[in-house]
Amino acid sequence: MSYLNLPVPNKSEHLWRYTSWKRVHPTKIDVVPKITPATVMVNGQITDSDTVNHNPLIEEISRTFLAESNDTCHNITVDEQNSQLTIDVNGHDAMNSCNFHILAKSSGNITLHISGDVEWFGISISGHLAKNVNLSFAIINDLNESATMLRVEDWNIARDSTLEYGELSIGGNRLKSDIRTYLRGENSSLTQNIAVYCSTTRVDDHHIEIHHLSGRSNSSLSVKSACSDKGHAIGTGLLAIDEDCDQTDAGQVFKNLLLSDQAKAESIPELEVLSDDVSAAHGAASSSVDEEQIHYLMTRGFTPEDAKAEIVEGFLISSFAKINNDTTRQFLLDALSTQSHD
Repeated sequence: MSYLNLPVPNKSEHLWRYTSWKRVHPTKIDVVPKITPATVMVNGQITDSDTVNHNPLIEEISRTFLAESNDTCHNITVDEQNSQLTIDVNGHDAMNSCNFHILAKSSGNITLHISGDVEWFGISISGHLAKNVNLSFAIINDLNESATMLRVEDWNIARDSTLEYGELSIGGNRLKSDIRTYLRGENSSLTQNIAVYCSTTRVDDHHIEIHHLSGRSNSSLSVKSACSDKGHAIGTGLLAIDEDCDQTDAGQVFKNLLLSDQAKAESIPELEVLSDDVSAAHGAASSSVDEEQIHYLMTRGFTPEDAKAEIVEGFLISSFAKINNDTTRQFLLDALSTQSHD
């Protein structure tokens, strides 16, 4: 179904409760503009999109819009010859977007860095892990502070495969992310760790779905958000376990650190469990900065601002402690350290 034939979602839908489609569409909502492809570098080499992007498998407005507004796609293959990939995406026009299809045939790691001085940026990622594959994937959003970003991801994990996923979201002013993962085989596994920092008036809305479609599958989701000034972090998570998915182990947790009286955070974890013999858990917590910690750091020469920065960095760093791949973990930690000391 084409974009113009899809109904505009309203706020009664879980996905669009906090961020309306109108707020993230780059023009008028009844228009599909032609959006210029962003510049993509893979391992230091500029690459052109090499196929026409197919219609998305999910008839969902964001995915359909990104496919129709930019009909090109970058095919990325992880195999024995290309097991470590560094992808740099740069926006350079008023509106830019890019589409990726990732096929992991063997184990490896991918780091993806998004930057650029743009007004609006869109990115879609579809990923498929073949059987017996361990993929470590890290993504950093480092767009200019005034940008709006729309992002969708769809991951499929086959039997005996593991996706280790890390994200640092620090760029842009208004962001809407819709990330969905489907565990389709026994012994498939997902470890997903997301760190978000919202300062000034930044609004970061993450919608995360994890679908267990096979028994003996495992998932763990951790989202940590730090908000200062008038920053606003939103996290909605759906953990769905299908019928006949016994011996599944799944959990998700959202933690928020509020650094000012005007900062806001919403966390809405949800469970949908249709099997009996499973372990499923979810939780959410929000707290302000411990004044005793700030006082302790100030007695050792830190200013109040530097003290808060150190506390925030420590809080977000813990998001990546469980990432096993050294390359992807260090990629995220270096970016976080740079942001904290700017």
